[in-house]
Amino acid sequence: MIQIIRNRGIGGIILGLIVIIISKIFFAPVPDFPQVTYTPLFTALKSATSYIPNLDLILGVAFLILQATLLTYILNYHNVTNERSFFPFILYVLLACIYNEQFYLNPASFLNFFLLIIIERLLRLQDVGKNPGSLFLDIGTLIGVSLLFSKEAIFYIPFIIIGIIIIYTYSMNNISILLLSTFIVIFITACVYFILGKFQIFGSFFSFTPIYMGINFSHWQDRFFILFILILVISAVSYFHYQFSNNKISNKSRRFAIVFALIWTAGILVILFQELNLWCNTALSVIPITVFATNFFQDRKGSDWFKNLVFIVIILGVISIQLNY
Repeated sequence: MIQIIRNRGIGGIILGLIVIIISKIFFAPVPDFPQVTYTPLFTALKSATSYIPNLDLILGVAFLILQATLLTYILNYHNVTNERSFFPFILYVLLACIYNEQFYLNPASFLNFFLLIIIERLLRLQDVGKNPGSLFLDIGTLIGVSLLFSKEAIFYIPFIIIGIIIIYTYSMNNISILLLSTFIVIFITACVYFILGKFQIFGSFFSFTPIYMGINFSHWQDRFFILFILILVISAVSYFHYQFSNNKISNKSRRFAIVFALIWTAGILVILFQELNLWCNTALSVIPITVFATNFFQDRKGSDWFKNLVFIVIILGVISIQLNY
């Protein structure tokens, strides 16, 4: 199976689409969403889409496909994986919408979109010489905008800053540009709400669900443990394979792998400690998993039978979770 997809021909694309359709064929509409904390801006967006039947679902699926396409483009353009591949698209769609709620517009989907653009800017940051101020301005602005759509975005700020320090030289001026541009976005938003006479609503952008200083398993259903273990195993195996088992990966990409690991860590922490958004937030760990797993499946070395087995287990695991949660 993976040999056909790996060859990048029309047969591989068709097979990949068939895999996606089979894994999502058991989708069922969700009449009542579980409790999710929305920002005021995202609440307004959801309200606007509610006037047209199924618009929320159509936009959610289209937005997901856009993210998968963007991730595939970024990885191929910047040579993050050892070969150009259709695997990022397949894996992202496969893992980013396991639960029915994830097919609709949701805060985690928006956060993933902005994270993808931030990652693209960070990759460009590795290639730029002096005066990278515009890139830091872009990254800070994107962080600010992501905060307007997803409250969980605030958890990523320290990890993004650490990633910048790792891939680029530390400069207080550049960090100041990043934080200032983030503040400007928030300040402009506050001014707009103030002018509209709705400044009291602005405060709810920064009201969070309780963060438990301990892992609360009581709200996890049985099948979620399967997904979580699957995520951990795929992440660990593919990350170490990415770092140490392939000579075609550039030093730039290996160094940047730490940034992907930081983003993965932030996503896992959000999943563990944020209870109410669980069904949507599982998608926050998918971007780095897609990067590392793509390299694992795309690598022509090693036993293809084992990679085919892992790929089939992922597909069956996704279907099992969707049928039984």
